[in-house]
Amino acid sequence: MVQDCILCLQEAALQFLSKKPVYPTDPKDCFVNPPCGCPNPGKEVQCEDCPHLEACFSNCRKESKEWVR
Repeated sequence: MVQDCILCLQEAALQFLSKKPVYPTDPKDCFVNPPCGCPNPGKEVQCEDCPHLEACFSNCRKESKEWVR
């Protein structure tokens, strides 16, 4: 739990200091170098349950809504 809080604070500080998004803002970028190492990300059956892809797509959707405002 403490490690999760530290990681969250590190990512928030990185994003604040660099002023650029930590996660991709284009859904196509979610398929580039996924942490699972899948050779065909998004094309395999197990990709439907991939937490990385779900989080990445969700973040892209959130970023696109912020740009619309």
